[in-house]
Amino acid sequence: MAGNPNTLIALGSSPDSYFIGYGRRYFAENMPDSFTSHAKKDLNISMTQWISMSKALDTWVSHNVATAKFHFNGNINQDIRDHLSGANGKAAANFVSFPDCDNPAHYFIKGKNEGAWNAFLDDYFVQKLSKTRTDVANFDAGLTGMLFGKGKTYILMFKAGFLADVDDDEVPSEEHPLYKVLVQYSDGWCIERGSTLCFYDSRYFYLKFKRPGESQIKMHWNLPPIMSAKLAELKEQAERPEEQIALMQEDQMWIQVAQTRMNAEMQMSNMLADQMRRGGLSILAAATGGTVVETTRYY
Repeated sequence: MAGNPNTLIALGSSPDSYFIGYGRRYFAENMPDSFTSHAKKDLNISMTQWISMSKALDTWVSHNVATAKFHFNGNINQDIRDHLSGANGKAAANFVSFPDCDNPAHYFIKGKNEGAWNAFLDDYFVQKLSKTRTDVANFDAGLTGMLFGKGKTYILMFKAGFLADVDDDEVPSEEHPLYKVLVQYSDGWCIERGSTLCFYDSRYFYLKFKRPGESQIKMHWNLPPIMSAKLAELKEQAERPEEQIALMQEDQMWIQVAQTRMNAEMQMSNMLADQMRRGGLSILAAATGGTVVETTRYY
């Protein structure tokens, strides 16, 4: 149903390193101290669309859609920091991701403005991006992000679909779980932010698919057994009536935060502000993905 609790996943450096959030509650194990502190103090699961974590876990970024603020580790690379704030001539970001690389200076940035993006990556990815940009019409305008998996695997996310290129050494057959789900949704589906691939085992992923112009999201995942068990536990907790009431109250509070911010930023007229107040639930839908359908797991 509409307004289902948001699911928020970050895969760490091993099966016992992860963040799983659902509704109001979460589990975090063997994640960097700076991120764990963020999760305890000011991470709201409903309003956090995505978390990006580097392979070494030394760099991370999350984004709160209500406040439009990024949260990140204090010693993050200066170029990434400039993109997050739109400072020093860098295009202001609205999405960040990291490749399977030990260099904390490597990143992909999607800018707030249409067509704006930047990346500092190994030559392999630079060449792939350059060729795809030449081959795909309106590449810059349609690009919404880039996800990285183990080895050379990556997914380019577009407004009208996605392009996936898997590492043959990591995804060796058509029976591989990641290959199967990408083929299943290859025609007419987009991959949403909040999706993530795994750096330590290519079989593990959490992917959110949506057709352009529609609100329903289909979620597919293949997670380590401990993560699957923890997610099931969180879902069970979220079914309790007191949890549902508390989540609704928290979400309404955050919707008000978002409305206040947008009113200030846009200097809206009283009429438009009234329209925003009456349409406030659209902010929540942006975070939760609207109607959510859980589908086949690829164990």
